[in-house]
Amino acid sequence: MAAQEPLTNPSRRPWSVALSEPESWISIAKWGAITGVGFFLFASLMNVLVKALTGGSSDTSGSLAFALPYCGSIFAFFFGLYTAGYKAAQDRLHVAPGVLSTVFLLVLAQVLQALFTRKIMTPSGPPLVAVISLLLYLGLVLGIGYMGAFYGVKNKLKAAAKAR
Repeated sequence: MAAQEPLTNPSRRPWSVALSEPESWISIAKWGAITGVGFFLFASLMNVLVKALTGGSSDTSGSLAFALPYCGSIFAFFFGLYTAGYKAAQDRLHVAPGVLSTVFLLVLAQVLQALFTRKIMTPSGPPLVAVISLLLYLGLVLGIGYMGAFYGVKNKLKAAAKAR
């Protein structure tokens, strides 16, 4: 009987090794761009829908039905973050590309918003409040991206184990 070779888990390699591979950066850019553009288009469509329903003003206080497109945009943002992390991590079998893919989505969506609205988001209020809100926002983005990346790797490993 031949000895069985030990199972190696490529998802256990260090982040620096996973990110030194050029394929990881291609996957980061690909899935960050696909989900970022998809989120931006969906959010833009929802904004147009709100403008059409409210007659050009963005006052939605008259009815809660006008708030549904805003809820759809928030859902699309979370779905995009999760999907970017999931698909990039599934491609490369590591969490690191998935997390960075969500950061790429975030940057791309902000750049597209600045290009199309010709407005650059600037923080308002005291600097401490701006820093704290930025850290909370990044924590939320990275947390959702990590969750998607984790399940992307987990499901890919489960599928590989079933195929054996």
